[in-house]
Amino acid sequence: MRLGTLALILAAANAVPVSKENKLLVTNDVYPEQYIVYTGEYDIVKITVPLNHLNYGRNAENRYLFFFVEADRDATGKRIDKGLYVFKNGNAKKLLDNGRDVAAAADDSKDAYFGAEDGIYKYNDKSISIEKYGSITDSIIGIAKPSEKDVIYILTDNKEVFTVSENGNKKKKINDIVNAAQIILDYDNNLYYVDSDKQVFVYNFVGIKKIHGLPEFISNAQLLKPPVTSDGHVPIVVDNKLYLINDSGKAEVFNNIEFGPDGKPSAYAMEAGLMHYYAKDKKIYEFDVLDISIHGIKGFLGSVVDKYVSLGEELITLLGFIS
Repeated sequence: MRLGTLALILAAANAVPVSKENKLLVTNDVYPEQYIVYTGEYDIVKITVPLNHLNYGRNAENRYLFFFVEADRDATGKRIDKGLYVFKNGNAKKLLDNGRDVAAAADDSKDAYFGAEDGIYKYNDKSISIEKYGSITDSIIGIAKPSEKDVIYILTDNKEVFTVSENGNKKKKINDIVNAAQIILDYDNNLYYVDSDKQVFVYNFVGIKKIHGLPEFISNAQLLKPPVTSDGHVPIVVDNKLYLINDSGKAEVFNNIEFGPDGKPSAYAMEAGLMHYYAKDKKIYEFDVLDISIHGIKGFLGSVVDKYVSLGEELITLLGFIS
């Protein structure tokens, strides 16, 4: 299990241990003002950090580039799109008014694709702009890009999943996937999805497997893009607990972490491993895991980290220093 980086962020940034079980309760104090890189007018509901040459390779910038989505709710609770943005060189720029999700394969390209109310768009990093990709006009709420495959997965607002090929001009419905509400890919191109009944599944060339080991009754489930160090696991937040799921169809609760009523982010991005982004209360926080792990004890987090020393081997395991 390689989700120690997530635990390091949550623990070192002032999570509070509760009870004799040595759990770490994530509260609002996890989000220090020093780490805010963006403040918006609306809730941030999606953050994506591309693991390609937009952030790595010879032409990568010094600061991480990421995309994020803002949204609001009307009086009935219906979502209202408020824009898809790129954050580059410390500045945010709106790319799409009706953008909803972002996909970028872990490859050598500088490609990123956006699912929007009227189809698919593609990012142009030279002009920091977007262009329509293909002829598809479906209303898209989820998008995912496999590595080393010339296809894109899209999830439409009528809860159907398609593969899109031929430069965005051909789509094919995946009939086995029914009533999907969220999709996400791991780094082996397994497609995970949550349906409208909050049941979780994994889809690949073998077929579909239901994920077992999650609670029977779920109020809220949020799939997260796994960090590069995830070792085949995909994180999912179920109500206020963190679970790890994999393509064998199994789920494992990460017992050491629990989210308090005021501690759950509205969006997560841990893909890059050493750099994490979390959104809460219309703000985006940037956490440098390596810097915190090296300098945290001597820095402003020092007094906080000290109180975890007594947790001994269990804490060390939680922080990912041993597997």
